[in-house]
Amino acid sequence: MIRELLAEMPKARIFLAGVEHDVDAVDLDRDLLEPFADAERVHEVLIIARTPADLRRAATLHKLLPDARRVVVAVLDSPASHPAPVPTPTPAHRWRSLTDLRVYQPKDRVWVVDARFSAPTPAGRTVAATARAFAGHRLDVITAPAAAIAGVGAAAWRPGDPNATPAELAGPVPERVGAPGSDVVLRTLDATGMRTPDALGALGIGQDSADEGVDDSDPADWSGSQTPIERPTSRSASWERLGRPGGAGLSLVDPDVLGEPSMIPPVDERLVNPQGFVTTPSRGPASLVERDGRWSVVLDGKVVTAFAESGGVTDADVGRLRQIRGVEIDWHHAHSGPLAAVRVLTGLAAAGVPLTAHTVPRWAGALGDELARLLLSDPDLSDELGREEHSIRLRREALRTHGVAARWEQLGAPAPAPPLTSVLLATRRADMVGFALEQVGRQRGVQLEVILALHGVPPGHPDVAAAIAAFDGPLTILEADHRAVFGEVLNEAAARASGSFLLKMDDDDWYGPDFLADLLLAHSYSGAQVVGTVPEFVYLSSIDVTVHRKQITEQITSFVAGGTILVERSAFQAVGGFRPLRRSVDTQFQEALQAAGGQIYRTHGLGYILRRGPAANHTWQEPIGTFLQRNRNQWRGFRPSSLMELEGSAQP
Repeated sequence: MIRELLAEMPKARIFLAGVEHDVDAVDLDRDLLEPFADAERVHEVLIIARTPADLRRAATLHKLLPDARRVVVAVLDSPASHPAPVPTPTPAHRWRSLTDLRVYQPKDRVWVVDARFSAPTPAGRTVAATARAFAGHRLDVITAPAAAIAGVGAAAWRPGDPNATPAELAGPVPERVGAPGSDVVLRTLDATGMRTPDALGALGIGQDSADEGVDDSDPADWSGSQTPIERPTSRSASWERLGRPGGAGLSLVDPDVLGEPSMIPPVDERLVNPQGFVTTPSRGPASLVERDGRWSVVLDGKVVTAFAESGGVTDADVGRLRQIRGVEIDWHHAHSGPLAAVRVLTGLAAAGVPLTAHTVPRWAGALGDELARLLLSDPDLSDELGREEHSIRLRREALRTHGVAARWEQLGAPAPAPPLTSVLLATRRADMVGFALEQVGRQRGVQLEVILALHGVPPGHPDVAAAIAAFDGPLTILEADHRAVFGEVLNEAAARASGSFLLKMDDDDWYGPDFLADLLLAHSYSGAQVVGTVPEFVYLSSIDVTVHRKQITEQITSFVAGGTILVERSAFQAVGGFRPLRRSVDTQFQEALQAAGGQIYRTHGLGYILRRGPAANHTWQEPIGTFLQRNRNQWRGFRPSSLMELEGSAQP
């Protein structure tokens, strides 16, 4: 495919991202450190990225690309799940000079965007818009101060951030109109002598490496007023620089330093995440081994995917692993260096790939203690439910510890205030208020308030009064007449809410302690306006049976269960909330949101159990026989997932 593009554009200026090819081109991961001079005229620009994840690094550097009348962006390896990447300009850059735009797929998994303009236009705008299209046209912003990046591979620290300011290796940061160019600077250096001697000296950088032929000269001094955060390039942190594992040089690798997650670039969770997770894989277990300086997943002696030398995991890599049951880590014969190895593992864990290991070397401490513990937990991956539970635990920890926003907090950026979620809890049953508030009270790691809508239930009822007194948290009571329509009651409850998210919960269902935290996490990586799950676990109380239904999760969908709807407040208000109906309010709301162009994401269902009694007791009046069909498992009695953590809690 590269040959065809080069033949079509023989005079184009070529830029590569994640692509190894013997062409006269600028490698955006290795070469480009300063912008083009205004006087340099370029008619055509060709950007070739290996995967959408690689393109997002190129988008971070978009300010360095020249102006051109034709810009072609080619992505050579896109997961099949990606829709056509139709770019749309930002409101500030409306492409008034655009004369032609083509988006086509010349080969399977290859996408090409060809934009032509009547006047020279910044090529980086087309790159950034195409990267946004691959990420679902979401608001692509990192919750951190405005950042400047300098040095080889620095874009990996701010993937997909068009607001980042590239700077030269020696500084300073270019100014923006009327303001400094950044609030914080991160610089990667391949030479020795960095200004963080305790950390990088412990990595062996700064030691005599003349035998390896590495340049040990001091890096250029920083000329700006800010003191940059300095991190080594992947080449600097290779075993060739540090000394082989088990050799004399190992004493140079201080576990206290390598135990810092902030030593490795973050996971780009906008593309490397659990979307597409397969609950019943068709292929057996594989191994993660290193071959010729690259980490690779090998199954039956064949390489399924080989990762970049830097250890960066892409969405295309993850897509090839979805049908594999699990991956066992083989730490022996490692040559890439500790940071590249840890980076592979954090990316795979964030994607929910089930990983196991018999040991974790001391030099892999940047994984973090909890992620290392999970790798050693010896889960039964032959059991479908146990395999998914292990995957969820891995992805939670990796995304929360190694995501982009988390990494910049570790680097010193101020942590943003956690969002407030308003729980909308409407009930007609006084005897269920205590149970419902207990489920809300179990939620951990989140900020929430409760709007309790008593639908014809007096607040002075003994059961209600006792439940309210026992609840420890912000609580607003709404008294609604028993004749009020259900949809109107919910809207009135929402009107009294103050959170940036609204969560509709039912009064008789079970919710795991991480239920809301998982929904918010899924919102962060999916970008959907509504996140929820489906009733994957159902307890049929009238016959005392628990069923585990066949469901496809971790995907954009058209429907989630009404008792799990988490919605952005702005989206809720935009569609007018719930319709004033007695039934079907959940379905009608979700249809309205999709008609308006919103998206719904379905995350895993292991933190929620739907309780099903006689149909007359539910607004969703489905016969019980419906829940006895298409099941993965069926048990006598109450059988929750271990993620529910219901030992000692209220059970039927």
